[in-house]
Amino acid sequence: MSFVKIILKSGKDQSLLRFHPWVFSGAIKDTQGFPAEGDVVEVFPTKMNFWDSHYQIGSITVRVFSFHQVEPDFQFWKSKIQQAYDLRVSLGLAGSEHTNVYRLVSAEGDGMPGLIIDYYNGTAVMQMHSIGMFRIKELLATSS
Repeated sequence: MSFVKIILKSGKDQSLLRFHPWVFSGAIKDTQGFPAEGDVVEVFPTKMNFWDSHYQIGSITVRVFSFHQVEPDFQFWKSKIQQAYDLRVSLGLAGSEHTNVYRLVSAEGDGMPGLIIDYYNGTAVMQMHSIGMFRIKELLATSS
């Protein structure tokens, strides 16, 4: 699959090399193609490449959901949500006899920028705070 390429200005990859999940509009040197809001794009900084969710309007232009080359399909998102769930189990939140309410997905903290999933006694409630996550809401709902 071919994605639009985002080329960063020299030296603007430092935050990505520290695994910060945002690329601000001022860090972009060139866009090779015409991404629509929410499209998956590849970011090419100086030394590495990443696959990202594109958010065109506003100062945060790109929100990184993987620092490795991946195919962001059903299995990818299911695995990310499962990892978030497993972490909540290890913290004593999910499956606890003391609570039936917890945050299953906490956006950037779980590598899913713009996505919040709260669990309330058997019901999961999703909030999408980026157009990229909004565009795949059905996929995310079936992955949960």
